[in-house]
Amino acid sequence: MKKPQMKEETRKKIDNFWYYYKIHVLVVVFILFVAGVFIKDIVTKVDYDYSVAFVTEEMMTDEEISSIQSVLEKEAEDLNGDGEIHVEMQNYTIPQGDSADPQLVAAGQTKLTVDIQDGTSMIFFLSPGCYESYKDSGVLPADESEYIKFSDCTGYEEAGSPKELGDLMGALRLVEDTKLKKDQNKMDYYEANKELFEKFTEKTLRSE
Repeated sequence: MKKPQMKEETRKKIDNFWYYYKIHVLVVVFILFVAGVFIKDIVTKVDYDYSVAFVTEEMMTDEEISSIQSVLEKEAEDLNGDGEIHVEMQNYTIPQGDSADPQLVAAGQTKLTVDIQDGTSMIFFLSPGCYESYKDSGVLPADESEYIKFSDCTGYEEAGSPKELGDLMGALRLVEDTKLKKDQNKMDYYEANKELFEKFTEKTLRSE
């Protein structure tokens, strides 16, 4: 049995509505879509307690990042009081050498500069090449003896001893003579990071 066809009058009304208001409908649909994405991002966004920077010449793998992150989170504390512990892994990829892609270098340097200025990360692990580039920055220790080799950290073994990361050099960023020193919240954050770094390395750092 055939379905009754739409009455000609109704069809004309729909066609007429769509002719005059299709732009309005499409705009409303787009706004609802954007609003839905925005709300989803707010609901699902992770509020990190710590941010740890890895400055490397090549991008770390997801497996390497996840393994180190899980070890750090076991030792970390709930700084924001939300009942959860999350450590953000910031991998700033900055290729070294004359053959390095200038765009990749600029992108990595820009992101790292923002992190340093905002005091987002207090714990840094650098590849030897990146250490040479930033040791005189005044933000990270210049003396190599103030760094701890990643492969010597207890946490490195717990993370599965990722071979490609063994030569990374870890240290806390410098806060003396910076605007961060005048910000008590940032200094409290620094002390929490210092404690986490000591737990991860199981080495006592020189007193500030």
